[in-house]
Amino acid sequence: MTRIGNDRNALGFSENKLIPSLMQGQIIYLFKNKALGVWSNILLSSILFFFLSTHLPEKYLFLLLWLGLIISLSIARYIIGFNFKYHHQYSQSELTSWANKHVFFTVLLSTIWGSAGVVFFPNEYPYLILLIMLLFSVLLVAIPTLAASRLAYVFQVLVTLLPITVMLILTRQPGYDLLSIATITLGITLLLASSFIYHLLFDLQKNSITLQQLADTDQLTGLANRRHFERKFKDEWRRAMRAKTPVSLLIIDIDFFKLYNDVNGHQRGDECLREISRALASITNRPADFAARHGGEEFVVLLPTTKQEDATMLAERLRRKIEALNIDFPESEYGIVTVSVGVSCCEPTWDAATSDKESESEQKVVFPAMLLTAADNALYVAKHQGKNRISEQGCGDHKLSSILHEQTLKDENKNKNNMEDELKPV
Repeated sequence: MTRIGNDRNALGFSENKLIPSLMQGQIIYLFKNKALGVWSNILLSSILFFFLSTHLPEKYLFLLLWLGLIISLSIARYIIGFNFKYHHQYSQSELTSWANKHVFFTVLLSTIWGSAGVVFFPNEYPYLILLIMLLFSVLLVAIPTLAASRLAYVFQVLVTLLPITVMLILTRQPGYDLLSIATITLGITLLLASSFIYHLLFDLQKNSITLQQLADTDQLTGLANRRHFERKFKDEWRRAMRAKTPVSLLIIDIDFFKLYNDVNGHQRGDECLREISRALASITNRPADFAARHGGEEFVVLLPTTKQEDATMLAERLRRKIEALNIDFPESEYGIVTVSVGVSCCEPTWDAATSDKESESEQKVVFPAMLLTAADNALYVAKHQGKNRISEQGCGDHKLSSILHEQTLKDENKNKNNMEDELKPV
């Protein structure tokens, strides 16, 4: 797509330089308008066939072949667009491939339309005016191509209007020179208007992406927020289900953070959160790795295509990295700010025996919840065992952590009751 690149990536032009999310929005716009192109091409070509078949009966077979090509290519382009999934997050190369497919068929259609200006060039003025009007209508219908490539649209204008313009210039009949000048003028006007539309589409999409990024970012830490994490988690889970690869999750909690805030104030607390966030960002090096603030002093790291032992090693590296920050915290038993980390890993599976009523969406609710629960339970284990450590738990294994969780709640209730007894008047 161009500028979604540099106007050179569709049809084998240069690679897009902008973020994939912007490309995604442009290609979604392109394919959402695919029905307009199909029916418009069929209608316009049928009109031209009807009138010229009566005016040029000797070229009836050529007209029929031309009409068949227009309809076939329009339907083929429409069918290809059916395979594009609007909610799927495509890579940059995949988006480029989708744009190239659409632009290839669109430019081919424009070339066939342009050939009509030579092969079916009418000698009578009314039919000539009709042909020129239909060619301009085709170019107006093709404007959604701007979402893929501005250069491709310029090429479409040239291959559609240049043949008939040359024929008008070469045919030395009264009034044809003025008609050629009018065609050139309208073509230039169309290019100028398309340039304005292109920049408008681009800026609107860019602003939409910027607003989306702001809505998905935690303003304090700069990491993704919980809403963004939940959406990303579902996307990666679906991807892992298709590829049959594991997904690991780390849940990180800052030890004694409420006490740290009470003693040092919220400003120091905010700076502590930012330092932890920078440490998280530094260990998520792969493009697919995803760190987010889950809420308060809790963070999550999503690790697609990562086994549990590798995720555990990464969690330990993170724990040591945060220790190495040496954020002073005398009130903690460790003297510095530390974290506890819960680790778990699941490999999404599809149960072929599941009935049709138990749909894919229902399974997507259950299995991601298993990974979240296992990692959360592992975090409780780490907390119960003394904090500043990591704990791992297999997907779906809740027994040990549930016991420890219940014990923790009992200890908290016991301490609370003891404090209330001490506060009672004698």
